[in-house]
Amino acid sequence: MYRLTDIKDIHIEITSKCQARCPMCPRRINGGMLNPLFTLGEIDIYTFKKWFSIEFVKQLDKILLCGNLGDPIIAQDCLEIIEYLRTTNTNVELVMHTNGSARTIEWWQRLAQYNVKVIFGIDGLADTHALYRVGTDYDKIIENATAFINMGGNAEWHMLAFEHNEHQIEKCKSISEQIGFKRFQLKHTSRFTSDRWHVLDDSGRTTHILRPTATSLGMVSQVQESVINPSSISCKAKQYKQFYVAADGTISPCCWLDFSWILPKQDSRIDYMDTVGIFPNLNKNTLEDIFSSDYFDQIEQTWNTKPLVECSRQCGNFDKCGEQFV
Repeated sequence: MYRLTDIKDIHIEITSKCQARCPMCPRRINGGMLNPLFTLGEIDIYTFKKWFSIEFVKQLDKILLCGNLGDPIIAQDCLEIIEYLRTTNTNVELVMHTNGSARTIEWWQRLAQYNVKVIFGIDGLADTHALYRVGTDYDKIIENATAFINMGGNAEWHMLAFEHNEHQIEKCKSISEQIGFKRFQLKHTSRFTSDRWHVLDDSGRTTHILRPTATSLGMVSQVQESVINPSSISCKAKQYKQFYVAADGTISPCCWLDFSWILPKQDSRIDYMDTVGIFPNLNKNTLEDIFSSDYFDQIEQTWNTKPLVECSRQCGNFDKCGEQFV
């Protein structure tokens, strides 16, 4: 598929911890109790330097700090890791996704010094934002983002659309421009399986119900129908010469193939176990060892016969309506 020396782009989850309780995140069961199927993990600065040498970091064009489970700003050594990356490679593009509802103003001002593009997930205004980003504070996020931007930070506002916040889209865009966000991006989620999603507390009690927009439901239907028979696989990981690292050290081509925590009965995990069944991990092997194995090749070889379910879903050759879809 590719060699380690080919890699130009990496996606790293430096922590699987997060203070938010987003109902559609697998960390918690519909926003309620923590999912018992995985353990929380974090990459400290010592481990980070051990896994990613100076020589390797220098070859990269882009580094994305995000993840399937955690928020990078929660990681204890987040700033130290960013400082290491920036001082090692002054030209690399650093991008971080966050809910932005943590840390001090001083922390955000310091972050702005490292030339990092920060993508804030802000899903509405003060009265609607936390209906999905449960446990976060809209006013705190705006305060942090403003401090970051005023110190020269490059920020984007990404908004997930729901029935409860779609009437605020234009207002959110206007506020983003006033504060100084470089870009406003509207997104839709593919995680609705019906016209409602029950949000739970720790006891399993429903606190409120999320509903999709008409656009979201229509897009989910189109994608599900298209996924049945994808005509080919156009692998984004291969195209951009990238790979994904989970907070527990597990390596995969992309975040969609990070099966270290997926529900055991999920169809894509069963398919992966039957076809590949390998979970390379930096706690056991070096990057050089992992890339010199046939792990990535085994995944690519499925594309010409029976592609992995997740490869078909995410990189099958079909039109996703030209919308931002997560």
